[in-house]
Amino acid sequence: MSSDSSINLLTFFTNQITLYCPILIIIIGNIGCFCNFLTFTSPKLIQTSCSLYFLSAAIFDLLTLDYGALTRLLIDHFGSNLHNTSQIYCKIRQYLITVLPAIATCFIVLATMDRYFSTSSKQKYRSYATIKYAKWIVSLSLLICILSYTHYMIFYDLRPTCTFLPGVYSMFVVVYAIVWSSFIPHLLMLCFGFATHVHIHIIRRRIAPSTTQQRRKRRTEIQLVTMMLFQVGISSLLIFMRIAYYSYYIITTGRQKTDYAVAMGNFFSQLTTQLFYLNYAKSFYIYTLSSKYFRKIFKRRVLKILQKFLPYPLARLIINKPSLSEHGSIKLHTMHVRTTTAYP
Repeated sequence: MSSDSSINLLTFFTNQITLYCPILIIIIGNIGCFCNFLTFTSPKLIQTSCSLYFLSAAIFDLLTLDYGALTRLLIDHFGSNLHNTSQIYCKIRQYLITVLPAIATCFIVLATMDRYFSTSSKQKYRSYATIKYAKWIVSLSLLICILSYTHYMIFYDLRPTCTFLPGVYSMFVVVYAIVWSSFIPHLLMLCFGFATHVHIHIIRRRIAPSTTQQRRKRRTEIQLVTMMLFQVGISSLLIFMRIAYYSYYIITTGRQKTDYAVAMGNFFSQLTTQLFYLNYAKSFYIYTLSSKYFRKIFKRRVLKILQKFLPYPLARLIINKPSLSEHGSIKLHTMHVRTTTAYP
C-alpha cells in the first residue's frame, strides 16, 4: 500500500470516528446518566455519602457529554465556527470542556476515598463517610476545581483561531492535562481502591453482623465498593490511553514529521478523544453489570414510574408479578392442598 493510500485511509477512518462515535456516546451517555439519577435518588441510596458522590459525578458526566462532546461534533462535522470568531466563547468553551470532566473525575476520586474510610476499622475514619461530611466536601471540591482551571480562560484567545498562548504555556497546558487532570486523580483512585479492597477482606474475616439491619447495611457497603472498583479500573484504562497519546505528543514536539506520521498522530488524537468522552458515558452500564443490588434498586424505581403512568391494575400486575420460583411454589402448594383435602 502506497504512502498516499495509507494517509487517505487514516483520514477516512478519522472522519468516521469523529462523526459516528460522538453521536453514539452522547446517546448512550444521556440514557445512562438519567438512569443514574433515577437510581441514586432512591430512598435506599440517597442517604449514603458514596451515593452523593456518584450522583454528583453523574451530573457532571451529563454536562461533559452534552457540552464537550456535542460542541466537538458540531465543530468537526456541522460547520460550527463560533469558537474561532468570538473571543468570549473561545475562552468559555475551552474552560468548560476542561473543568466539567475534571469535576466529574474529582467526585469519583472522592467516592473511592469515601469507601476507604467507610470500610476502615477505626471509628474516627468511618465518621468521615457520612452524608453530613459529604455535602461539605462536595462544595469545597467544586470550588477548588472551578478555581484551578481558570488559567484556561486567561491564556486561551483568538490567535487567529482559538488556541492557547504559544511558548512555555503550550507545554505547561499539556503537562497540566497529563499530571493534574489525569495521572494524579487516577493514581489516587487506584491507591484508595486497592486499600478499600484490603479493608473488605479484613471485614469479611470479622464476626458476622448480629442483626438484620447490620447485615443489610454491610451488604450495601460492599455493593457500593464493588461498583466503585469496577468504575475505577475501567476509567483508569481509558484515561491512561489518553495520557499515552499526550506523552507521545510531548516527546515528538519540535521534531519534523512525515505526512504519514501527522495523519497517524491525528488519528490517535481523535481516537483517544472519543475514549476520553466514553469514560463519562459508561458509569451506569458499569454499575449495572457489576452490582446486583444496583440492578435491583433501578428495577424498582422503573416499576414505580410505570405504576404512575400505566393503568393501576396493569401496573400492579407488573410490579407484583411473581418470579418463576414463586410460580413453582404456588403450584406445589396448590397440588399439596388438593392431595390432602378429603372429599365426601
